[in-house]
Amino acid sequence: MMIPKLLDDVLDAGEIDPKALAATLRISMSELAELVGVSRNTLSTEPLGKKGRDALTPLVRLLSQAAEMAGTEDRAVVWFKYTPIVSMGTKTAMEHVKDGNAGWVQGHLRNVYNGVYA
Repeated sequence: MMIPKLLDDVLDAGEIDPKALAATLRISMSELAELVGVSRNTLSTEPLGKKGRDALTPLVRLLSQAAEMAGTEDRAVVWFKYTPIVSMGTKTAMEHVKDGNAGWVQGHLRNVYNGVYA
Protein backbone atom coordinates (compact mmCIF):
# COMPACT_ATOMS: atom_id res chain seq x y z
CA MET A 1 0.00 0.00 0.00
CA MET A 2 1.35 3.36 -1.05
CA ILE A 3 1.67 6.10 1.58
CA PRO A 4 -0.22 9.08 0.20
CA LYS A 5 1.60 12.40 -0.15
CA LEU A 6 -1.04 13.82 2.17
CA LEU A 7 0.66 12.12 5.11
CA ASP A 8 3.98 13.75 4.26
CA ASP A 9 2.32 17.16 4.12
CA VAL A 10 0.37 17.03 7.38
CA LEU A 11 2.61 14.86 9.54
CA ASP A 12 5.73 16.38 11.05
CA ALA A 13 7.86 13.79 12.85
CA GLY A 14 4.74 11.68 13.36
CA GLU A 15 2.67 14.57 14.70
CA ILE A 16 -0.29 16.08 12.85
CA ASP A 17 0.25 19.67 11.71
CA PRO A 18 -3.20 21.34 11.89
CA LYS A 19 -2.06 24.32 9.79
CA ALA A 20 -0.86 22.04 6.99
CA LEU A 21 -4.10 20.05 7.18
CA ALA A 22 -6.20 23.22 6.95
CA ALA A 23 -4.08 24.37 3.99
CA THR A 24 -4.55 21.00 2.28
CA LEU A 25 -8.32 21.34 2.65
CA ARG A 26 -8.16 25.01 1.69
CA ILE A 27 -10.04 26.05 4.81
CA SER A 28 -9.19 28.26 7.78
CA MET A 29 -8.05 26.94 11.14
CA SER A 30 -11.41 28.00 12.57
CA GLU A 31 -13.22 25.97 9.91
CA LEU A 32 -10.97 22.97 10.61
CA ALA A 33 -11.72 23.22 14.32
CA GLU A 34 -15.45 23.41 13.62
CA LEU A 35 -15.17 20.47 11.21
CA VAL A 36 -13.69 18.18 13.86
CA GLY A 37 -15.67 19.60 16.78
CA VAL A 38 -13.01 21.28 18.88
CA SER A 39 -12.07 24.88 19.63
CA ARG A 40 -9.56 26.71 17.48
CA ASN A 41 -7.35 27.04 20.55
CA THR A 42 -7.23 23.24 20.87
CA LEU A 43 -5.68 23.06 17.40
CA SER A 44 -3.35 26.01 18.01
CA THR A 45 -1.42 24.54 20.92
CA GLU A 46 2.14 23.45 20.25
CA PRO A 47 2.75 20.64 20.51
CA LEU A 48 -0.74 19.51 19.60
CA GLY A 49 -2.42 18.00 22.64
CA LYS A 50 -4.24 14.69 22.96
CA LYS A 51 -7.67 16.25 22.37
CA GLY A 52 -6.47 17.84 19.11
CA ARG A 53 -4.75 14.65 17.94
CA ASP A 54 -7.82 12.57 18.77
CA ALA A 55 -10.03 14.99 16.81
CA LEU A 56 -7.77 15.18 13.73
CA THR A 57 -6.57 11.57 13.43
CA PRO A 58 -9.81 10.16 11.91
CA LEU A 59 -9.87 13.02 9.38
CA VAL A 60 -6.24 12.44 8.37
CA ARG A 61 -6.90 8.71 7.96
CA LEU A 62 -10.03 9.37 5.91
CA LEU A 63 -8.28 11.87 3.64
CA SER A 64 -5.28 9.58 3.20
CA GLN A 65 -7.56 6.72 2.21
CA ALA A 66 -9.45 8.99 -0.20
CA ALA A 67 -6.18 10.26 -1.73
CA GLU A 68 -4.98 6.72 -2.31
CA MET A 69 -8.24 5.80 -4.01
CA ALA A 70 -8.59 9.03 -6.00
CA GLY A 71 -5.02 8.98 -7.21
CA THR A 72 -4.16 12.52 -6.10
CA GLU A 73 -4.56 14.68 -3.05
CA ASP A 74 -6.42 17.33 -5.06
CA ARG A 75 -9.01 14.84 -6.30
CA ALA A 76 -9.49 13.55 -2.76
CA VAL A 77 -10.07 17.07 -1.45
CA VAL A 78 -12.57 17.85 -4.20
CA TRP A 79 -14.40 14.58 -3.46
CA PHE A 80 -14.35 15.26 0.30
CA LYS A 81 -15.67 18.81 0.00
CA TYR A 82 -18.03 18.72 -2.96
CA THR A 83 -19.24 15.24 -3.91
CA PRO A 84 -22.41 13.98 -2.22
CA ILE A 85 -22.34 10.43 -0.91
CA VAL A 86 -25.54 9.36 -2.62
CA SER A 87 -26.05 6.23 -0.51
CA MET A 88 -26.41 8.52 2.51
CA GLY A 89 -28.52 11.31 0.99
CA THR A 90 -27.14 14.53 -0.39
CA LYS A 91 -24.40 15.32 2.12
CA THR A 92 -20.72 15.40 1.22
CA ALA A 93 -18.05 13.56 3.19
CA MET A 94 -17.09 16.89 4.75
CA GLU A 95 -20.65 17.45 5.95
CA HIS A 96 -20.78 13.92 7.40
CA VAL A 97 -17.49 14.51 9.24
CA LYS A 98 -18.83 17.80 10.61
CA ASP A 99 -21.88 15.85 11.86
CA GLY A 100 -19.56 13.48 13.72
CA ASN A 101 -19.77 10.62 11.22
CA ALA A 102 -16.13 10.28 10.12
CA GLY A 103 -16.25 6.57 10.95
CA TRP A 104 -19.19 6.07 8.63
CA VAL A 105 -17.37 7.82 5.79
CA GLN A 106 -14.29 5.64 6.38
CA GLY A 107 -16.52 2.57 6.23
CA HIS A 108 -18.04 3.85 3.00
CA LEU A 109 -14.56 4.28 1.48
CA ARG A 110 -13.55 0.77 2.61
CA ASN A 111 -16.66 -0.64 0.94
CA VAL A 112 -15.96 1.22 -2.30
CA TYR A 113 -12.32 0.09 -2.20
CA ASN A 114 -13.44 -3.51 -1.74
CA GLY A 115 -15.84 -3.28 -4.66
CA VAL A 116 -19.07 -3.03 -2.70
CA TYR A 117 -21.67 -0.95 -4.51
CA ALA A 118 -22.10 2.33 -2.63
